[in-house]
Amino acid sequence: MELRHLRYFVAVAEERHFSRAAQRLHVSQPPLSQQIQALEAELGVPLFTRGRGGVRRTAAGDALLPLARGILDAVQHAITQTRQAGRGEAGRLRIGFAGSMPFTDIMPRLLRDYRAAWPQVTLDLREQPSQAQIDDLLADRLDLGFLRHTPSIADPRLDTLVVQREALLVAIHVDHPLAAQSSVRLADLREQPFVLYSASLGSGLREQTLALCAQAGFTPRIAQEVHEMPTLIGLISAGLGVGIVAASMQRAQLPFVAYRPLRGVRARTEVLLAWRRDDAQPPLRNFIALARPPQGAAAPAAPDGTGAASP
Repeated sequence: MELRHLRYFVAVAEERHFSRAAQRLHVSQPPLSQQIQALEAELGVPLFTRGRGGVRRTAAGDALLPLARGILDAVQHAITQTRQAGRGEAGRLRIGFAGSMPFTDIMPRLLRDYRAAWPQVTLDLREQPSQAQIDDLLADRLDLGFLRHTPSIADPRLDTLVVQREALLVAIHVDHPLAAQSSVRLADLREQPFVLYSASLGSGLREQTLALCAQAGFTPRIAQEVHEMPTLIGLISAGLGVGIVAASMQRAQLPFVAYRPLRGVRARTEVLLAWRRDDAQPPLRNFIALARPPQGAAAPAAPDGTGAASP
């Protein structure tokens, strides 16, 4: 028994006429009759009674019809699902993101655009520090990560794409004397208590802060270590220190925090996508293609938008 036998049988059973069934199937009538006869011979029972006005299903034909429809529907479903999976239109994508990423321009936009283009792909979103994302990518527990640059991202098993660049700002309490300035020199922060990401997180922003301070000739005095960027901003709002943050964190809109650009240094941070170099799954490749800038274009820069939050 072949699938075409079932397709021919269903057409004749529904049309109740060989000629109309042949027209529907775009075949001539003699081959259609031969295939139905072959199916009846295979099953050993007649499926139709023939007459001048057409055909009628036998009891065996009545029993076979819903089963044949179910088989053909299942085959079509399998074909559709397979094609969708091959084109990246179905499946699952495990995406990690650092705590500051929802405040950027790029992550919400890419997720929205991807969901609109491939609504049947399940997005499994996980908030994780940068180093945890890298570990999970290498262990195949994650497919894609939104993170900032960190030394371990240079692993040859990973590929990366810069999707946004944004300025680094100094975040200080609005009552701090430095808040009265339009910009702040790194050297002005030499004696200030810093709020930093915990060293255990492998945060790219922590490494960049330490490097900027070293460039200015001092090691920051760390007053508090945190695991999340909103917590860092919250402690600055409470007057517990200063910090260097991505410009997008101004969207957190916590009170009593002023943001000032760094004077005399062009300090910027990059938002990266990271994935396993050998991962060829179509949903991932579709996401990367969506995120990749047009040929010759640079990754978008976010507006700095400095200013103070209202108390």
